[in-house]
Amino acid sequence: MRRGAWLALAALACAAPAWAQEAAALDEWTVDLGVVGRARPLHLGSPRYRVDALPVVNARWGDAVALSLDDGARWAAFRDGPFSAGPVAEFRQSFNDGLPRGAFRMNDAVEIGGFAKLRTPVGEIETRLRKAETGYDGWSGDLSFDTGGQVAPKLKLGGEVRVSWADDRFSQEYFGLRRAVARREDLPRFQADDYYSAGAELDAARELAKGVALVGVLSGDRILGREWRSPLLQTRNVMTASVGFVRRF
Repeated sequence: MRRGAWLALAALACAAPAWAQEAAALDEWTVDLGVVGRARPLHLGSPRYRVDALPVVNARWGDAVALSLDDGARWAAFRDGPFSAGPVAEFRQSFNDGLPRGAFRMNDAVEIGGFAKLRTPVGEIETRLRKAETGYDGWSGDLSFDTGGQVAPKLKLGGEVRVSWADDRFSQEYFGLRRAVARREDLPRFQADDYYSAGAELDAARELAKGVALVGVLSGDRILGREWRSPLLQTRNVMTASVGFVRRF
């Protein structure tokens, strides 16, 4: 699950979904800081939940560079009208709470790859492909459609639909099927035990004062594909919810 319930909090709180096409000047850096409380599963496949707190840190330079604790670091190295593409680096958090005895504990992962995005009049279509350099050491990808904007003078709403994929090294490591084995050919491959999910998300931001917003996110994903025999997979629904505050500087 590339995106948890803290996806796009700062962006929705402080910006419209589309950025300007021209390169920004240095004085157009924007920085959003905040904190949210999140309810999330103990681990993927768990019907039990826990509440934790997360920081929100988001910075961007026009439409060229975006840095976020949640959505990673992205550089639009190539831009042509509504289309942009370039490298991306992300951090994947692993949920390891409440694991049964003997289950593997997958480490958090740093993933590096590329993205391509197309801006349309009604939203943005984006795809990503990444390789985990730590953790499960496999490949993952996403395809998403994001839309939203100002619906009232002090209220912004946004939504996303997405499908996600990770290779069998992710499912083997995460669901305790067996330890992932390093492959000689380190290229994306589709196997029977790959991990698939489909989900949607609703984001809202209510301006409380100049530069300060109350933000909330409700997100749900459904684990698809093969019926793994894993004690961790007690439910295929992954629901998360967050609420907190963001300040723009």
